[in-house]
Amino acid sequence: MSRKAVVYIGEFDLRNENVQAHLVKNNGKLLKQLGYEVFFIGTNRNCSEFSEVEKLEELPAYKNHFLELPHTLTMSGLMKESLVEKKIIDYLNDLEANHNVEFVITYQAPTYAKALKRIADWCKNHNTAYIVNCADLPVFDSQMFLRRIVMNINWNYMHRINKKYADGVISVSRYIDNFYKKDGRPSVIIPPLFDEPNLIESSVETNEVPTFLYAGTPFVITGQEVNTKGMKDRLDKIVDLMISLESIGTQFYFHIVGITLEDYSICVPKHREALKNSKCIIFHGRKSHKETLEMLQQADFMINYRDSNLMTEAGMSTKVVESISVGTPVVMNDIGDTFLYLEEGTSGIKLTGKKSVDIEGIAALCKLPMEQREKIKRDIKSNKIFSIEKYVPVMKAFLGTIGKDVATLEY
Repeated sequence: MSRKAVVYIGEFDLRNENVQAHLVKNNGKLLKQLGYEVFFIGTNRNCSEFSEVEKLEELPAYKNHFLELPHTLTMSGLMKESLVEKKIIDYLNDLEANHNVEFVITYQAPTYAKALKRIADWCKNHNTAYIVNCADLPVFDSQMFLRRIVMNINWNYMHRINKKYADGVISVSRYIDNFYKKDGRPSVIIPPLFDEPNLIESSVETNEVPTFLYAGTPFVITGQEVNTKGMKDRLDKIVDLMISLESIGTQFYFHIVGITLEDYSICVPKHREALKNSKCIIFHGRKSHKETLEMLQQADFMINYRDSNLMTEAGMSTKVVESISVGTPVVMNDIGDTFLYLEEGTSGIKLTGKKSVDIEGIAALCKLPMEQREKIKRDIKSNKIFSIEKYVPVMKAFLGTIGKDVATLEY
């Protein structure tokens, strides 16, 4: 009997573990618990040629289960698109020879979106369900003019294909679920999941001085001042709050991971002098995913702010998922589905966007006794709201509805 299999295809980099890779990797673990053999077709952000990919050593964790493609989402990459499509279809044909490929799940597109049409046609010809896993609806306002046009065309085409051919949709938020909603098409909302057992089981010492952490890529580093409006994370707003808190003598530390002080000062020059003199705000630059998670676990609070726009309302912050999973409460404004998963006042503390109110709220957190901060972290970690195990029955129920007329599954 052929082994039942699922193939995940898309713009994720399993070798370099970008945000998309962690979502796909953990959904793959979920599918394995349902008895599926999971295969991946992803792209390598550091390789633009097939010859470069061929020189790489195979990833031990995905031995014989990963087709790695070069990243060709560039103007010159258009010339390689037909070869990318052929590689994908040949890989699917080889798998089908020894497996029953029940589902193909696409996460974004493997380089240019027109490959999705051939993938959808392959699924139709092989009686395989074509499922879309959508985690964001990005905007490209910060891109250069020509690239902005290309990216918009590519994404719009991708969504047209997905809306036409998808047999089911896995969304990370209600916004995306509504975007893809179509009568009779099954859909389910599954947020990014977390699977780092060593961190979940480990204990940490509580900080004597309250410690906040931001981790992410707030701005596109261009070597000049940036227009922060429209950026996914408004780190500049958080820095502004923390500078004000320090000026009134509040005791705290604020660690920033993902950007250096030098780059931030160039991007947001209005804060340059205050940050140069700050004793509380510390920039760490880029860190590995493991190092970032360890710092997040040690912090008393993860803090961020996001403006309301298409990108932020549709997405679900991975850092929120990681923070709660390692026991660190989230200080953030109510954006998208964030506070559906947080208990206001404990695991989630809301920012209002009003500077005086938010300064007062953060100052109150800084006054919490060390023992109380420790208890909050302990209670949060025991929740396991983003664990893979919690969503195994959810995914099982969803896959069982493919091909049937059902309503959206919400959990």
